[in-house]
Amino acid sequence: MLGALAAASEAIKGPPFDIPFPLLPGIVSWDLTGVPMMMSLLVAGPLAAVYTCVIGCSIIFLRGNVGGGLLKLIAELATILAFAAIRRGFIPKTIAAVTSRVLVMTAANYYLLPIFWSKYYPSEATVVVILLPLVAFNISQALLNIIPAQLIYSRLGGWWRLRGQETKPLDYASLKT
Repeated sequence: MLGALAAASEAIKGPPFDIPFPLLPGIVSWDLTGVPMMMSLLVAGPLAAVYTCVIGCSIIFLRGNVGGGLLKLIAELATILAFAAIRRGFIPKTIAAVTSRVLVMTAANYYLLPIFWSKYYPSEATVVVILLPLVAFNISQALLNIIPAQLIYSRLGGWWRLRGQETKPLDYASLKT
């Protein structure tokens, strides 16, 4: 269900689902696709989050934007897997996720932009010009994915925990006659 939500938020263009990043308008935009991906991680774990990423990014691939889909998939996986790798504390997990996304995407942009968009970035040297704004974008996008997902999860998580405590486990011994 979260994969479908991620795909739907990727399919719908324009605000509030797609807001141009002011430092690089027309090149990258903030989106809400990563929120259901992070929710999937928080609720069901890393494997479910990977599936949700693939489903959400598939819309980009289906539109024929292979480079954009690949970069989006790399960015979201770098964020999610780093967040999952740290065991304790929201702040350390967030720092790891943001750092991972920035480092991985800096390398990915450096090498992949000239391959997929050679008209605009004929060499790695032309990519260097936009790397700093892309760092700012990746920091803000990672936080846009993580913080709302954590807020939603913390609200729902408390409800789930309370709900689980109210139900008593079955006593299988008493069921035997």
